[in-house]
Amino acid sequence: MPIFEQGYETYEGSKRSVKRRWMPLFREEVSPFFRHKRFIFLLILALVPWMYGVALTFLHTQLGNAEWAKELVGKLPEVNETLVAKLLANGYDLFLLLIVVIWVGSGLVARDRKDKTLEVFMSRALSPTQYLWAKGAALGLFLMLFSLLPTLVLVVFQVGLTGDAGWILAHFRVLWGTTLYTLFGPCVLILFMLALSSLGRSPRIVGLVFIAIVFLGNVACGILYGITHSVSVWFFSVSTQLSLLAHRCLGVAPPRHEAMPFGATVFFFVGLALASLAVLALRFYRRGVLR
Repeated sequence: MPIFEQGYETYEGSKRSVKRRWMPLFREEVSPFFRHKRFIFLLILALVPWMYGVALTFLHTQLGNAEWAKELVGKLPEVNETLVAKLLANGYDLFLLLIVVIWVGSGLVARDRKDKTLEVFMSRALSPTQYLWAKGAALGLFLMLFSLLPTLVLVVFQVGLTGDAGWILAHFRVLWGTTLYTLFGPCVLILFMLALSSLGRSPRIVGLVFIAIVFLGNVACGILYGITHSVSVWFFSVSTQLSLLAHRCLGVAPPRHEAMPFGATVFFFVGLALASLAVLALRFYRRGVLR
């Protein structure tokens, strides 16, 4: 129908909720990674250590009463706070988590600055908070595979195979401790990567800066620890602080060479979060148009 024949009738279509206007941007960030086979393979690798916990539950429930296997199964660890803390804090899982942070997070804002699309997003009915929420939620979706989601799956298998719902009450710290770790660990990393990404225009440079801070910083802390033998040098190591946070949240004693006060770990993550929020506030001042 020609436009001059349509008249001025009232629009009767659906209107997207203001609170959900970040969803298209979230889907735009997430969907390319689900089509990337190497990235999916990396996420599958992240779940490998958690299969060990499921296997332990299976062995304890299915073979624990067998005479020929009772002695062998009795030597295996049980699924509890100690095992979950080790799964969250193992170097393999932390390394893959940081790789995903670099892969997904380095271009969250920097790519939009490079392509000159940030002004387009900010000129639409999308606030800076909604924009950053969409970007952070895209990274957070993948980081959930390293903490909260695997723990929930492990708990479901534990209760389902044992048939003991009381296990949740007896080991309730597994759930709330993992949730606390996720809020203070991966979520702070999301803020930190958003702040780094907002400072640059090249995702590669942002990724290299993150590598220098995290991986080279950890190497430097290791060298200083070998010289001074003081646990305080690990304060600036992101991976060590994540390991400490996982142990403390689950109520498990950390390794001796990392055993610094829990207050130092809390101060590290709170300080990192506040610094990241300050950078984002400065960069997205006045409708998020970068100065």
